[in-house]
Amino acid sequence: MFFFRRQNAKPAPRPSRAPSFALPKRRPPVQLTPSHQHDQLPFLRRSRFSALPHFRAYEDEPENLSLFIAILYVVDLFGIFPFVTLPALLVKLGYFGVLLVLSIIILQIYTSFLLSQCWTMAELLDPSIQQKRNYPYAALAELAYGPYMSLLVSVLLDLSIFAMAVPSVVMAAQNLEGVVLRMSAGQYNFSYCYWAVIVGLVICPLMWLGSPKHMRGLAIIAVCVMIIIVALLWFCLFAAPAIGTPFEGISLELPGFLTVLNSYSILAFQFDIHPVLLTLQIDMKHKSQVSWAALIGIAITCSVAIFGSIIAAYKFGSMIADNLLQSLPTSVPFYVMLILMALQLCFSVTVASSAMFMQIENYFKLPESLSFKRMLIRSSVLALEVLVAEFVPSFDALMDVVGGTITGPLVFILPPLLYRRIRRMERVHQRIAAEASYGSLPLDLNYDPVDLEMEPLLATTPPTTPHGCWLRMVRCLHRLECDVSCTMAVLIFGLLATFLSTYLNIFSLANLFTNNSPCLSNLTKHF
Repeated sequence: MFFFRRQNAKPAPRPSRAPSFALPKRRPPVQLTPSHQHDQLPFLRRSRFSALPHFRAYEDEPENLSLFIAILYVVDLFGIFPFVTLPALLVKLGYFGVLLVLSIIILQIYTSFLLSQCWTMAELLDPSIQQKRNYPYAALAELAYGPYMSLLVSVLLDLSIFAMAVPSVVMAAQNLEGVVLRMSAGQYNFSYCYWAVIVGLVICPLMWLGSPKHMRGLAIIAVCVMIIIVALLWFCLFAAPAIGTPFEGISLELPGFLTVLNSYSILAFQFDIHPVLLTLQIDMKHKSQVSWAALIGIAITCSVAIFGSIIAAYKFGSMIADNLLQSLPTSVPFYVMLILMALQLCFSVTVASSAMFMQIENYFKLPESLSFKRMLIRSSVLALEVLVAEFVPSFDALMDVVGGTITGPLVFILPPLLYRRIRRMERVHQRIAAEASYGSLPLDLNYDPVDLEMEPLLATTPPTTPHGCWLRMVRCLHRLECDVSCTMAVLIFGLLATFLSTYLNIFSLANLFTNNSPCLSNLTKHF
C-alpha cells in the first residue's frame, strides 16, 4: 500500500562483504556527565555565564589529592626558611616577636580560608570557571572585577613565585659551597656560582612535572627529607656549646618601627602559600578540606620552627647569626643536614612553581600532557631564575622586597577584596533567583536559612551548656556579619603594611647589591 509509505524513509544499508579488518573502526562514544545543573544568572553578562550545563569527558587522570597529601604539600611549600631565619628574627624582636609571628600566621590562615571560600562560591555562581583551573587566582579576579584586575593578579602571582624561587636556589648553592669549604678546612672552595648551575640542573627535570596531583610521590619524599632535617637540626642545636648565659641579650622592650616592618616582610615571605593554594584546592578530592590542609600544615611548620628558635635563643642569645647555620659547629650530622637542605629546597621550588608554569602554559595553549614545548618553557624560566640567583649577594637580600611589596597584596589585600565582592554577587543571585521562582507570590526576602536551621537546635539545647552557648555565639556572629567586618580589618592592615613596606623598599633598593655577589665580582674582573 503506497498510501502508508513514508516519503523520507531511507533504505537499510546492505551488509558489507569486506573482511572485518578492512572496515573503518568506530570509536566508542565518550561518556559525558553534567558537572552542574544551573540556571542563567540574570544579573551578569552572558559572556561571563552560560545557561547550558557543562559536560566533561572521562579521562585517564591521576586520582585527586587526599587531605593527608595536601598537608604534606603545604609543609613542603614552606621549606626550611622558617627553621633557618626565624630564630634570629625572634631574638631581634624580643618577646614581642612571638606575638608578631603568631599574629601574622593567624592572618595567613584566615586569608587562605577566605580565598578557598571564594573559589567554592565561584563554582556555584559560574560552573564554567572550572575550565580555568590553570589560572584560578586570576579567574577569581576576572569574575569579581573584570579582565584588568585579572591581569594585575597574574603579574603579581608570576612575580611572587619567580622571586620566591631565587632565594631557594641561592640558599641551596650556599649550603653546598659551605659543605665543601668546611670539610676541606678552607683549603678548597668550589665556587657558589657553579653550585647554582648544578642546583638548576637538578631542579630542571623535576620542573617538567604537571600540576600538584602529578607530584604526589615528590611531596612524600620531600616531607620525609624534612623530618630528617629537623631531627638533625635539633641534634646540632643540643650538641652545640652555649654562648654566655641562657637567653642573653633578649629584652622585654618593644622593637623599633622599622624592625617590625622589616620582620613583617620576612614573615610574609616565609609563610606564604596563597599562590599555590587554589591550584591545590582544585586537585583535591574534597575541595572544602583545603582550609584544614592549610591550617594543619601551617601549625606544624610554625610549632617546629618556634621550638627550634627557642632552643637557639637559649644556646646563643643575641650572638645568633641571621642564618642559623652559621652559628652551628661543624660535624658529620651538620654536613648531612646541609646536603639534605639543598635537596629539599629543590623539591620546594618545584612544587611552588607549578601555579606559575600552568598559567604560562595556558597562555601559550599547551596541552596538559608532557610535551617538548612544556620542557622548553619551564627550562627557560628556570635558567632565568638561576641567572638572577648568580647576581644576588645572599638569600635574604630579596626577602624584604618580595615579602612586603609583592607577597603582601596577594595575601592580605586581594583575598578580602575578592571575598566581599563574590559574596555580594552570591546574595544578589539568590535574591533574583528567589524572585524569579516565586513570581507574584508574597516573598520574605529577609529569609535566612542559617537562622531557620538553628532555631530547633536552640530550642532543644539549654542555654547554660557549652553547646548552647556556642550555638548562640555563632548565631550572633552570623547576624552581625562579623566575616565582613573581619575582612575589612584585614584589608586595612594589608593596605597599610604594603604601602609602608613598599615605601621603605624604595630607599633600600640601592643597598640591595652593595655587597656584590662573588659571581658579579668575578665577572667585573674580566671586563
